[in-house]
Amino acid sequence: MFPQLLGDIDVLPDDCIEEALEAIASGCSSFGPLVEWIEWYHYLLPRLIQRAWKPTYYQPAELLITAFMAQYPIQSGSMPYPNFHSDALNTLGRYIMSPRFWPEGQLDVANGLSKWTGPNGIARWSKAGNLLSASLFFCIKYLPLSDVEAWFRSVIAVRNDYWQVQIITWLVGAHPILTGQILQPSEFPEVTPFGIDWEQSHVLNGCDADNYESPLQRLPFLPIENREAVIQIAYSMDVEEFFENFWTDPAMSAVALETAGLPESFRQLYRAGRRAG
Repeated sequence: MFPQLLGDIDVLPDDCIEEALEAIASGCSSFGPLVEWIEWYHYLLPRLIQRAWKPTYYQPAELLITAFMAQYPIQSGSMPYPNFHSDALNTLGRYIMSPRFWPEGQLDVANGLSKWTGPNGIARWSKAGNLLSASLFFCIKYLPLSDVEAWFRSVIAVRNDYWQVQIITWLVGAHPILTGQILQPSEFPEVTPFGIDWEQSHVLNGCDADNYESPLQRLPFLPIENREAVIQIAYSMDVEEFFENFWTDPAMSAVALETAGLPESFRQLYRAGRRAG
């Protein structure tokens, strides 16, 4: 129960709202989407899309995506009204492209990609930005197959070096789930050279309200056709010029150092896959 949320949520501190979203996301994944959690989530979603969250080491809006995925584990599931699906894609699915993350057209790497340089001087560029990863999976999960190719080509066409290196980081880290080697975010490895998890993504395990009786029948996280469409585009990506320019640019030396081995990993996974195809 969250009676504090019934008032003006704009004046509440972020952690108060995050606590509710965490409970909704983890509760739905553990026990199924109970009515209370469904109603609270749909009350909060439109009110939080425009919220000015305070900067932190992750973007709290990731929890909106996690909770959505927990309540709607499959693309074809029931929706509260006819256009809910497209409304979610046009708002939550595009959240990372909000002007707040692109001031004057330039990517805010701290707020948009969670790249806060710590006392040790490391910003964890070897991990795909939390919100970026959540957003990419959100669109792959819910877009109609007919829209996936055009959408992902628009993603990789964004002309920003930080964005580009994070997309490649994500493609390397996401390769196991894009190719079906693993099926759920709950299976993401805890230790990996190139991470792709986001806030509470570990609670997403393919369960919904109809399959909690033993033996569990887990629903695939991503539609097979959608993830295969993304893989095929990744196989065709021409990244050699980017690798050459980025890894020799003195201004990008810190990022290149943190992502050492990324070009080789991408070539191994996606060039080999292209040859095999």
